[in-house]
Amino acid sequence: MANTNMPGMSLSKLLSGFVVDGPIASIQVSDIASNSTEIRPNSAFIALPGIKSNGIDYAIDAVKAGAVVVIYDSADEYSLQRIPLLRKQVETCWIGVDQLECANGHIVSRFFGDPGRAMTIVGVTGTDGKSSVTHLVTQALTRIGESCASIGTLGYGIGNELKPDALTTPDAVSLQSRLYQFQQQRCRYVVMEVSSHALQQYRVNGCDFDIAVLTNLGRDHLDYHGDLESYAAAKARLFHDFQLSGRVVNIDDDFGRQLSRSIESESLLRYSVESNGEPLAEVKLISCEITDNGQNIRALTPLGEITAVTALLGRFNVENTLACIATLVALGLDRNQLEIAVKDLTPIPGRMEKFVGGQGKAAAVVDFAHTEQALRACLGACREHTSGLLWCVFGCGGDRDQGKRSGMGSAVEELADRSIVTDDNPRNESPEKIVGEILSGMKQAELACVVHNRQAAIEYALSQAGPDDLVVIAGKGHEQEQIVGNERRPFSDRHVVRRILQVSHD
Repeated sequence: MANTNMPGMSLSKLLSGFVVDGPIASIQVSDIASNSTEIRPNSAFIALPGIKSNGIDYAIDAVKAGAVVVIYDSADEYSLQRIPLLRKQVETCWIGVDQLECANGHIVSRFFGDPGRAMTIVGVTGTDGKSSVTHLVTQALTRIGESCASIGTLGYGIGNELKPDALTTPDAVSLQSRLYQFQQQRCRYVVMEVSSHALQQYRVNGCDFDIAVLTNLGRDHLDYHGDLESYAAAKARLFHDFQLSGRVVNIDDDFGRQLSRSIESESLLRYSVESNGEPLAEVKLISCEITDNGQNIRALTPLGEITAVTALLGRFNVENTLACIATLVALGLDRNQLEIAVKDLTPIPGRMEKFVGGQGKAAAVVDFAHTEQALRACLGACREHTSGLLWCVFGCGGDRDQGKRSGMGSAVEELADRSIVTDDNPRNESPEKIVGEILSGMKQAELACVVHNRQAAIEYALSQAGPDDLVVIAGKGHEQEQIVGNERRPFSDRHVVRRILQVSHD
């Protein structure tokens, strides 16, 4: 929903340059929304053709709430069939726009005064690591005194003051509204996660990205994209559909290498943890020292050698740190700024977050890993930090890609000493069915312990683990809810672990 302080805009100015199917009425709109429940008097209602429902079906509700214009897709057959009947039921202005889904973000951005143009926007995409890289870059820029906002899985806001959000990348109206708020608060930078869904649905059109970052590409969201090629093509849009000044790409990743070959070298900054990375990376790892608190990472950059002292665990966090360093180089920081920015980098809540209890208790790590690739990285990293047994409590979300479940089971059986399979967010799927598909990937499924109640599963693991053991609780990370059916129940892995280990809050 738009900010109430918005001055409004004439409909002709709002739609100028877009292909419309008729004359534009001389009216003023003071708000804009694509959700009929967020309509205020004198609003423009954008009726987008959706996946599960069509916005045109909510046009009557929108008009009754105060919409003075309904903007629909002029090529959408369903909308064209419905509108003659709708015209008889409510009186308002109806405007068809060609390729509305693609134009939507630009229209909304114009209503808010194109706020993205006033700030430097970094978009981070990839299967794993988006949240961590977004957090690290925001943390680094804040450390050198820059006003930096972020948008992503953890929420949105300036610095560490984040408000929760339902989607990794919100709808165009919410997104542009937040950018407008950040602009009003004189933010200089915005770092945001960009999901494949948002790219596929053109939600980020109108964002005026300056820097694009690719972390990696693994199997995920194939329930939506259909196949890996379509998933990769959606990710690639961030690098090809915007006027970018810099493109930061992980060339240890197969898709990253492929993508880097399609990018002009002037805007490309490649990073690599592998010493023999090909083609030669502009930002590459020199050494990584594991410490009691985390890792000290030395990297060679176009500005010279940089050392990042971190409280981060795992090889993938070495990759995330290099992505952060490369992004800061792409943003034009000098060497002195860069060295200050990456000193004492800390993890985000629920991302390889370690909890150490009192004497005689096992330690725990809470992580968001919910793909086979992420689980392998998480467990591999945790193995380096434990002298005893490695436990893993995990599940898999319902109503999501079913094909990854057996691979997740296989990864945990291979890399953990003890496996406890539990419910993640079962949503509208049978928890027993989900667990069965996870177990199908294990060679000795009978050795895995199944505890559907997630709290009980965590309690069991931490009560049975020895003082030298490490218990990984994977899949939900920072999340504050568990989704069962259509119900959202308050639940936090982090809070359960803190209570059991008697660890005080930050």
